[in-house]
Amino acid sequence: MKLKEYAAIAMLIFGVILAFVALLLPPPGEIHNSVLYIFAQILIYAGSIFGIDVVITDRLNKKS
Repeated sequence: MKLKEYAAIAMLIFGVILAFVALLLPPPGEIHNSVLYIFAQILIYAGSIFGIDVVITDRLNKKS
């Protein structure tokens, strides 16, 4: 795996931890909109890293 894939996995783990910590903060059981926004950005980042990598790998394999 490359550095960008490690970064995407680390961001996903951070996002899940952030969401669980937000559940524990007052008021308990509610996640603030800012946390949801950051989590959505993390998912978009990780999805784009993995998606772009799959597309590039697929296109390079077709040309070979």
